[in-house]
Amino acid sequence: MLDINITFFFQLANFLIAVYILNILLIRPVRKIIKERKGVMNGMAEEAGSFEYQAEERLNNYEASLAGARQNAGLAREQGRALGAQEQQKLAGEAQQQARDILEKTRVSMQEQAKKALADLRGQTGAFSDSLARRLLKG
Repeated sequence: MLDINITFFFQLANFLIAVYILNILLIRPVRKIIKERKGVMNGMAEEAGSFEYQAEERLNNYEASLAGARQNAGLAREQGRALGAQEQQKLAGEAQQQARDILEKTRVSMQEQAKKALADLRGQTGAFSDSLARRLLKG
């Protein structure tokens, strides 16, 4: 059994003094270090969350600007197609006009040649008729 005597009180006093000294020298500094680490970890977690939020914002901004660039590229492509179609119509119109001009010049030239040939034939007909009449009369 446990006998309570004076040594018990000395041991109890030594124990309490040891606990008090250990608390001052060991437990408080360890608790302080744990609190500091916990604060640093919380700060790092907040910073990581902030970085994650910033990365997400940047990604969203990038995707939005990419969508805008695609839309602008589509508009530019459609605008280019429209301009190309206009240019094509303009060139086709010019080519048709040139073809009409060439055809008209050719018609005028052919008509002039036909008139000239007809005039030559009429002139030759008269000479041929005279020649034929002379041969018939001589003959």
